[in-house]
Order: sequence, then structure tokens, then C-alpha cells
Amino acid sequence: MDVQLKTRTVDGVSILEVAGELDIYTSPKLKSAIQNALTSGRARLVVNLLRTTYLDSTALSVLTTAQKQAREAGGNLGLVFDQPQIEKIFTITGLQRVFPIFRTETDAMNEARSWIAAVPPKRK
Repeated sequence: MDVQLKTRTVDGVSILEVAGELDIYTSPKLKSAIQNALTSGRARLVVNLLRTTYLDSTALSVLTTAQKQAREAGGNLGLVFDQPQIEKIFTITGLQRVFPIFRTETDAMNEARSWIAAVPPKRK
């Protein structure tokens, strides 16, 4: 199964809406979209997984790497999901303590607006 990815920006926050399966074959598409947002100077990211039916360790790796990059750029990466099977993956791996997790995109956007948007100065 392929993955469908829609990207938009609202109030300086990049929203990536994922529909379908995120696995070793489709995760590069998400990675590319996240990298595009980060290289465009948008470090506040929300990944909406409400229509995601499956994700594997490759997808988790993409998300954790992207969150680290977003934080280094002065922002953060939050996730939106409410499916029990997705929640179980984050609980088993302990990643529910690492990511800001929301049940609705509105809740994520309200929180993401408060994440620091300015890129911190580079260290010498």
C-alpha cells in the first residue's frame, strides 16, 4: 500500500497529514517532506497520523530523527493520533514520553504555536 502525504503551513507551523502505511518503503516520503519543512526554516512540525493505518520501526526512526532536528532548529515535532494500535507502538517503545502527543490536530496546533520558532544562534 502506498502512503498519501499532504503538507500545509498554518501560522508558521508545518502540518504533515499522513494516510496509509508508513513502513520501510513509504517512510522516505515522510522523511523528505519533513526535511523540506526544516530546510525551509519551519521547525515547528505537527505530523497528523489520524489516517495512518500502520507504522514500523523505520517510521519511528524517521520521526525521532526529525524531532531531534526540529529541536536543534529551535522548534519541536508533535504527533496527532487516536488509534489504539498506534498508541500501543509508542507505549511499548517508550516514545510516548518523548513526543508531544495529541488527540486532535486543533490541540496540536494550539500547543505548537507556543513552541519557540526562532532558530537559535549557531555555537562557535
